[in-house]
Amino acid sequence: MLAEPSQRYPLTPGSPGITFMNNGTMPGTPPPIMAPPREGIYRSFEDLMNSVQRSAKEQGYGIVKLRASNYRDSKPTRYDLVCDRGGVKYQSTAKKRNPSTRKIDCPFRAKAVCEVQLGNQWRFVVQEERHNHEARVSPTTPSQEAAPINSSIRSLTHKVERLSHDLSSSMEYIRRTLEGIEKRLDNLDARGGGYEPRFQHIEQRLQNVEGPRMDGMEMDDVETRLLASSIV
Repeated sequence: MLAEPSQRYPLTPGSPGITFMNNGTMPGTPPPIMAPPREGIYRSFEDLMNSVQRSAKEQGYGIVKLRASNYRDSKPTRYDLVCDRGGVKYQSTAKKRNPSTRKIDCPFRAKAVCEVQLGNQWRFVVQEERHNHEARVSPTTPSQEAAPINSSIRSLTHKVERLSHDLSSSMEYIRRTLEGIEKRLDNLDARGGGYEPRFQHIEQRLQNVEGPRMDGMEMDDVETRLLASSIV
């Protein structure tokens, strides 16, 4: 018994006689399972929507409001929620839409109900978790990938330039300070050279004054003084 073709020759996109979809899967292959948001109770409808939309986005689809109903005090107490690709496909030639956002009547259904017995809190319930489309892949362009790197490089460049400017300013301040100190030392040296001749001149004048005085004064004769004292 011959083995199945898929066992003997692995089927890959481009194999003769085999038709594949754009995503590499064969026609009729069920789309991968996209997990629904967890059912639960929330304090408000806003909290509920924020939680389920965040969970759905992580799985590759979106959740939107279809209709509001069961009004109480002019406020809705129930919202029917659907996949953002639910509804009938709209034919339009006005502009080309992103294929991942086109309406293809996705069967996913859920509801949000405000229950009195829960103290007017909101309960999220999934009614149909199936999808009929692939998970949405967020488009990432090379420019978007490079944006954080470019931002980091620009920030680093600014920091280096600022550091260089601060360093240059500090070096200029040090240079000016050293020049000031050098000038002060030169002034002190100049003043010191002027003081020494002045002191020499004053010393010479003192010597000139004291010299004649000492020469004109009679020296006391010790013997004469002793003789005079004995006579008396």
